[in-house]
Amino acid sequence: MISASTCRSWILVLTTSSLVACLDKPYDPDGLGEFIGVFSVEAKRDASTCGDGPLSAPATWTFDMRLSRETGILYWNNGAEYIQGQLASDKHSFTFDTTLVFDMRSDDSMPWLPPCSVARRDQASGKIADDDASLTGKLSYDFAPTMGSDCSDLTTTEPLVFTTLPCGMAYSLTATRTSTTP
Repeated sequence: MISASTCRSWILVLTTSSLVACLDKPYDPDGLGEFIGVFSVEAKRDASTCGDGPLSAPATWTFDMRLSRETGILYWNNGAEYIQGQLASDKHSFTFDTTLVFDMRSDDSMPWLPPCSVARRDQASGKIADDDASLTGKLSYDFAPTMGSDCSDLTTTEPLVFTTLPCGMAYSLTATRTSTTP
């Protein structure tokens, strides 16, 4: 059985910091590359095979993202770190692809359970408008146990974390630039 604190941590990570992958560069609030702007993003869930457990994300949610670019790279500043994506030669089409691994047995309250780690792969793609004032895109999260993990309790005991593993969630993104000041 997964602890309530672990579930709350997963929900926080899922809904507030999509695509969290650190760069080798330290966080710098002054930014990397050419600043494009701060965007208010609305995410609408298109599909989910993960079920309605404690990790289910809301049908819609909003967040802010700060974007900057340099040749071939789009930086997503989430306030704590820069997430680096690929930027096409048109300077507007982008992709992000990152993976995080979560130890679902991070506390010592259930030592009788087998090891269980779940990998979350985050993928995003989209296009920034030619005038840089808006963007549209897709965002997905895919969850799967890592090799050697036994995570069967996450799909069979209360609280039910996932309906099934592996599973995934997909969102449509629309965003409007709200500021051009870093």
